[in-house]
Amino acid sequence: MNSNTIPTNAGTNPKPAFVRESIFRNWISEDSDKFQPESGRYHLYISYGCPWANRCLAVRNLKGLQDHIGLSIVHPTMQRTKPDVDDHVGWVFRNEGDEPLSNSSGYGKFECKDVIPDTVNNTKTIREIYEKVTKESTVYSVPILWDKKLQTIVNNESSEIIRMFNSAFNKLAKNPELDLYPEDLRKQIDEINDWVYHNINIGVYKCGLAQSQEAYDEAVKNLFDHLDKAEEILSKN
Repeated sequence: MNSNTIPTNAGTNPKPAFVRESIFRNWISEDSDKFQPESGRYHLYISYGCPWANRCLAVRNLKGLQDHIGLSIVHPTMQRTKPDVDDHVGWVFRNEGDEPLSNSSGYGKFECKDVIPDTVNNTKTIREIYEKVTKESTVYSVPILWDKKLQTIVNNESSEIIRMFNSAFNKLAKNPELDLYPEDLRKQIDEINDWVYHNINIGVYKCGLAQSQEAYDEAVKNLFDHLDKAEEILSKN
């Protein structure tokens, strides 16, 4: 699951809600007095197990920014990040060809392939990256867009990272003419993104992480109602 999703009031609320937490919301632009688009300055951290992180990788590659924005990819299983301190389970880095990892419950053997270690901060976990820049209680999630110059997290909200990749780096991109957020379609894109995000993307987590039968039943109905809505649009467009 994506560790951006956290339960709220799970012990007291008869219908616990689930929210995503993104506390770093800075923006890269030519007009910024802090974060300008520069080659080699930024680094992207993702997991192939996180759909939100994958879309950042997709836009980075579609725009042709591979030579300008670095990349690290965690192992696809979550592991204990500080077993001697607490029970947190999260994303970890491994080198290609390292010994396979079982999942956090000790089951299976998952090879260390298609992984890229943290060559920027030399951390072993995503948690360590967050702890380098904040003491605030947060969810140690991917994606992360890191600024090597200022040694901080720029942004950890995928919807904003992909829009920065789409336009802020056009002077560096191999495919600057590719516009994934064209002006004439933005209103329609925003409207669809809003209900897809809340009802399908988050909807699957509301089902899988429901803390009561009532919450589960409500979430399942809402999810499939909106899948039908998406199917209706795709059948015509």
